[in-house]
Amino acid sequence: MSEALFQPGQMIFREGDTTQEAYRILKGRVEISIAGEGKSVILAQLGEGDIFGEMAMVDERPRSASAQALEVTECEVLTAENFNEAVLQRPEILIPYLASFFERLRTANDRLRMEMRLRAQAEQKAASPAPAAPAAPSARVVVAPVAKPIVPPSIEMTRVAAPAPGVPNPASAPVAPPPEGGYQSVVLTACNDHARARLPESSVTIQKFPFRIGRKHETPGKGATVFASNDLPIADDKPFQISRNHCSIEREGDHFFVRDRGSSLGTVVNEAAIGLAENTLTQDLRGGVNEILLGSDDSQFRFKVTLS
Repeated sequence: MSEALFQPGQMIFREGDTTQEAYRILKGRVEISIAGEGKSVILAQLGEGDIFGEMAMVDERPRSASAQALEVTECEVLTAENFNEAVLQRPEILIPYLASFFERLRTANDRLRMEMRLRAQAEQKAASPAPAAPAAPSARVVVAPVAKPIVPPSIEMTRVAAPAPGVPNPASAPVAPPPEGGYQSVVLTACNDHARARLPESSVTIQKFPFRIGRKHETPGKGATVFASNDLPIADDKPFQISRNHCSIEREGDHFFVRDRGSSLGTVVNEAAIGLAENTLTQDLRGGVNEILLGSDDSQFRFKVTLS
């Protein structure tokens, strides 16, 4: 395992490269993007402790996105050979990488489950008998709809749930486009004393995306910390409202949104419910003040996210 230093604006790797190293940020910030129509689309802005590039080490495929240093950035570099050696000799140093693997697996599994459910709902609606109509002069041939094969969703793009024709998706109501130049500030604050007492500060300025929120694990060093990877751990008591991995605030291009990470009780964004029990996992944030509820309707974990 080695370390590498990158200067502001320096490309660490480009989309399509065949390199296979994984990186952990020790100091600095890194932007992850993909090629869009005429310009790059920002998918993440990572900070200290974040992992990136790990999937190329696992699937041996070309890079699915580009990584660029936003400032002077120091990274730990892990090769496949380093990983194999660490598994046998120093498995504890792999915990951050395993947490990143698990997070990607959760994302892919949740989105595939959502796609399969929406597809089943659309097929069921298409197969439902139509209202009776007057008899036609000749017999009508009814052809059953043929479903397209389900394609696993892209792990990189998470903002929009896979479409399912004919299935309403109220949580995906459109929001106004972002201002020219994009939003410059994203701030999270509590809406009540219960939530305020569990924040590290009166307000949290979010400068990295995804910004992951989940239940605080009170026993350091136990196995559960491997499965939880949160930038804002929030203390909660039984019966829990907040799941270990609850939701995240993310961005794609100039759009900011909330993604439910498979929480038990769901997430509500501006009165729109998202989660595995709903028909979408994401909800766009609008300019100005947004309200977020973590857990059930009577949860006290109410927050505001302000985009300006």
